[in-house]
Amino acid sequence: MSSETIPPIVQSIIDGKVVEKDEIITLRRWFYGDGIIHAEDALALFKANAVLDGRCPEFNRLFVEALTDYVVYQLMPTGRITAEKAAWLMAEMGGPDAFVETASELELLVNVMEEAHEIPNSLAAFALAQVKHAAITGEGPAARGRVHFSRTVDAADVELLGRILSHNGGAISRAEAEILFDIADACTGPANDEAWSQLFVRAIANHLLGSAAPLERAAGPAPAATAVFGPEGDWSSLVTQIDPAGASWLQSRIHRDGRVSKAERALLAFVDAPVGDTVAASAIVRMA
Repeated sequence: MSSETIPPIVQSIIDGKVVEKDEIITLRRWFYGDGIIHAEDALALFKANAVLDGRCPEFNRLFVEALTDYVVYQLMPTGRITAEKAAWLMAEMGGPDAFVETASELELLVNVMEEAHEIPNSLAAFALAQVKHAAITGEGPAARGRVHFSRTVDAADVELLGRILSHNGGAISRAEAEILFDIADACTGPANDEAWSQLFVRAIANHLLGSAAPLERAAGPAPAATAVFGPEGDWSSLVTQIDPAGASWLQSRIHRDGRVSKAERALLAFVDAPVGDTVAASAIVRMA
């Protein structure tokens, strides 16, 4: 975008690489003056966010709020994130294989997913990849603000994973399941948060069982896995069977790196209990 299309009020922020708190009210009035966030406004916000690098919390809130309004509620169709919308958003964050640069971009990504009632699998996988990067390397916006050791899934990671996985009623795609297994394969140490194994088990079981279990997000505060997938007793009683294709994929994934992690063993125990009479699933358990 050329500087001619950037509003002067934003260009001054980009040039000075700073914004004062009292300027945020003026910015908000500018962007919402006619009640609409325009395409050039959205691009200008991304440029300003890049130079500010998260240094102004008030700007971060405006960035997330305004761009969520633009992507979810102003671009057609409203309330849904189409593949085209997702591609635009990921492109502004560096591309579908990139890692976001700022915590405000990460919060925007998750906030868009929470606000929209439908998102494509590509956007969910992109969001999960950000947490995977943080868990494995201990770096990136998802790991900032605390001590985060590499190859560790901590409580904040679990919370963020829970927010991401709650999209589309909690349905988990193959791409998302693959990323969760990548995290489980890489993060095998004893420092993982205890809730990680539970979240992993419930997410992968949901992927395998598809529509066999209704997954409404529970109201009120709850551990991440319970919030996404419902109370364990009610949910696990609905597990009936894993089809041969799902069992074959599960077998290949669990044994891909030649090791079985704590989270994977928890998954096998969960699968074996309700579907012990399923030949394919039982064979996987015996091989572990």
